[in-house]
Amino acid sequence: MLRSTNSTLQRKEAVLASNEYLREVANEPSLGMYYLQEHVKTSVPALMDVKGRFKECTKSAKTEIHSLNNSVYSVKHFCGSVPGHLDRIKARLDDVLEKLQAGQE
Repeated sequence: MLRSTNSTLQRKEAVLASNEYLREVANEPSLGMYYLQEHVKTSVPALMDVKGRFKECTKSAKTEIHSLNNSVYSVKHFCGSVPGHLDRIKARLDDVLEKLQAGQE
């Protein structure tokens, strides 16, 4: 009699343990999904805010890059044309200076 009581008790414990295990396994994915949803709910608004600021910065950077490219183009253009003008101006000033010196003698 004692043996059948122990056996029945062991079966009940085994069934209860199995039920608890199955309950945990069944709830595990939904618990993980809950935490994922909570994470998304708290993280996404902040990320969207950062994304908006990043877009503004990108737009501003593109404007500055465009201005910088225009400046580089202007400097290259002036470097190509200004030295010739400066050489001609220097030559004229030298001629005037020679004429002034010749007139003073």
